[in-house]
Amino acid sequence: MAKNTEEPRQFRIDSMISNFFILLLIPLLGLLGFKYFAYQAPPEVSFDVLGDKHMANAMLKFRNNTAGDHSYEWNFGDSTELVHEKSPIHTYAEHGDYTVTLKVNDKYEFQESIHIEKVKDDEPVVIIPRIAGPKQVYVGASAVFTCSAQGGSSWEWQVDGSSQMNSKRKSVKYTFTKPGYKTISLVVDGNREFTAQKKIYVRVKPSEKHKIAATTKSDVEKEKEYVPETPEVYQVFKDIEKKPVKDQSLPTDGELTVMFQQIADGTGDKEKFLKYFSENNKNLMARCNGDLLTFEAIIKDVEGKNIVIREFSTERINSAKIINVTIRYKKKRGFKND
Repeated sequence: MAKNTEEPRQFRIDSMISNFFILLLIPLLGLLGFKYFAYQAPPEVSFDVLGDKHMANAMLKFRNNTAGDHSYEWNFGDSTELVHEKSPIHTYAEHGDYTVTLKVNDKYEFQESIHIEKVKDDEPVVIIPRIAGPKQVYVGASAVFTCSAQGGSSWEWQVDGSSQMNSKRKSVKYTFTKPGYKTISLVVDGNREFTAQKKIYVRVKPSEKHKIAATTKSDVEKEKEYVPETPEVYQVFKDIEKKPVKDQSLPTDGELTVMFQQIADGTGDKEKFLKYFSENNKNLMARCNGDLLTFEAIIKDVEGKNIVIREFSTERINSAKIINVTIRYKKKRGFKND
């Protein structure tokens, strides 16, 4: 019988086809690489409310804790205009409950409820200074600054620590002799607790720049890009932020697990345990054994029972606020004290 001497066929890919797929693969890999390296994790958005009194007509500062450089939009929940400053100051005209919303980069939101108390009859009226001035300030030209707040009987103005400004009138005129950043200060009715400070930038007129160029660097600051709107800074909030802050760190999940077990044993502090969850969000509930329950209901279910905790985990914002809680436990037969 004759042997089959025919060689086995080999499978080959045409070089044009392989080159086509390689050329197609290169831009796809480039696109995937760009998306990978261009990806940025969403910012952790949160804020604190500063102010000794959460009362109608009282000034509150909303301190933005969001790290990085972003766009901001504040909605104070009282039908006032949206504000786009990073850490604005706001005054509520009426008492009541309001929901404040901070939106970052037009998509990441953080909300906080705030209760504004009614003004007491014996509460003195505080005038909140607001400094209004020209959007363009030039060396050698007169600039007029006005207190735009309603009311008041006396006004004290200063610029960079000098006392050259008129300290009696609601509006003052000042002429700057050098360019650079300048700080305007205003006190109304002698209330220095609410001293307002606003930073402006004095520019050199385009027609005068050749004179500035002839001077030395020590004689004049290098002109920087002009910032037309700079919000006021108030002394009262500087003092609040200087005060030592109490340790408000939350317990770890492990520590909360121990506290929860102690409550089941009958030796735990229920009020202290509940405070960690209700202090920043009074409506917070927990996912417990697959059901959404209040913490009061969960404590009632485990108190005095013999339980085995399978899971106690939390999701937090900036490690300072709990926003989600998951609890899983199993009851054993009999009571703990049996």
